[in-house]
Amino acid sequence: MAGLVSLSGPQKAALVVAQLDEEHAQRVLKSLSEIEVVELISEMASLPALAPMTVRTVLGEFLEQAAVFFQVKQGGIDVAKKLLEDRFGKGRAEEIIADLDMGGKGTPLAFLNKIDPLQIVSFLAEEHPQTTAVVLAHLSADDAARVLDAMDEQLRVDIAKRIATLGRIPPEAISQVAEVLEHKLANLIRSGVVTSEIGGIASIVSILNHADRSAEKQILSDLEETDPELAEQIRNELFVFDDITNLDDRTLQRVLRNVVVKDLSVALKGVSDQVKDKFLRNMSERAQEDLVDEIEILGPVRISQVESAQQEVVRVVRELEAAGEIVLVRGDEQLVQ
Repeated sequence: MAGLVSLSGPQKAALVVAQLDEEHAQRVLKSLSEIEVVELISEMASLPALAPMTVRTVLGEFLEQAAVFFQVKQGGIDVAKKLLEDRFGKGRAEEIIADLDMGGKGTPLAFLNKIDPLQIVSFLAEEHPQTTAVVLAHLSADDAARVLDAMDEQLRVDIAKRIATLGRIPPEAISQVAEVLEHKLANLIRSGVVTSEIGGIASIVSILNHADRSAEKQILSDLEETDPELAEQIRNELFVFDDITNLDDRTLQRVLRNVVVKDLSVALKGVSDQVKDKFLRNMSERAQEDLVDEIEILGPVRISQVESAQQEVVRVVRELEAAGEIVLVRGDEQLVQ
């Protein structure tokens, strides 16, 4: 783990931005010059693994410096609770605060959203099923589903029932659970059983997937000049082979006209029937027969060959998008017909 002393100013700035959600991260990027954006993105994508204490120290340092320029009341949960208690009484105030919770954001258990869902499975292995049910109820639906999928079938059913029958849980009880789990998590992180990722390729890809297309292009274009290898890594993650199933039929047909059958046959080796059917549905009957025959006569293929062929198909997609011949929809973006 990297210590605080090894972090430069730009690295600390990248770490702080990495803690923001996509909307606020975009606002930060838009306030910077192009040179500053490229430097920040480069630092974020290459941040080392950091100990939780280092992250907290950097964030504390940032908050202390920010406080000098921002000495106004910011509200917060305590202020909101006090106002609600004055207006409706303590009991009703707690109910309203609980109803305002969305996917664990702002609750004592919000720190769990920073952990890989698959690691949460082992993290909760020795916990009582009722505790696990409370935890999953405070995760995002996607993360909770991944945790359930990885659990033993019998335990999965038990926990699902408990989640479905959970009543209103007192905030004090949730805080107690969070305190115990945070202590356990700290021990597991120190032992290396559970790791916490800050920044990295996944972080910047998530931000760029929700950024304006012009901002994405500008950042990647400038980054190609200073760090072409990193720019290529980010491009590869922005659109991956599995994303092809999300292309509309017309777009996929345009892509297929530029893909070599040999590459496609290798790329489809071992993929799910859903992915394979997506391609076949957008080919002529003769082309379908040729592709199926080509796949059958291939025999065993190394995973590295399959990944290389899939990347070639992805390259075609990216080139067609860059040329303006197709349009890829990312994040919450929508098309106007």
